[in-house]
Amino acid sequence: MSLFPNIYQGSRFNKENLRKESGGYVMFYPPQGNPIFVARFKYRSPAGSFMTILRKKFTIEEYFTRLNAGETPIEIAESKGYLQPHIKRELKKKGYPLNRAGFDMLIQDQVAAWKGKKS
Repeated sequence: MSLFPNIYQGSRFNKENLRKESGGYVMFYPPQGNPIFVARFKYRSPAGSFMTILRKKFTIEEYFTRLNAGETPIEIAESKGYLQPHIKRELKKKGYPLNRAGFDMLIQDQVAAWKGKKS
């Protein structure tokens, strides 16, 4: 059973219905009813890039179905290629590709360097 009325099936987030509020909250504003919690960012908010990936890659129903199933907002966004801004900066600074594969390579290289120092 769908969590939302048929009006949301296939509907996408847009700049009018997805807004950042004070306190780092990102809220969805449906055509009728009260705003619905989407995510909260506590520190140096990457809410802008997070909202961009929601608008480009998710339907409203898909995102909220996964959120209500227990996934975190970051896990959901990362499943479609989202990288947090501080991770992207690090990848760029060190010359890795700006994607999940680049992040995985960075971690592997850092672990290998750590193990090399430890021996």
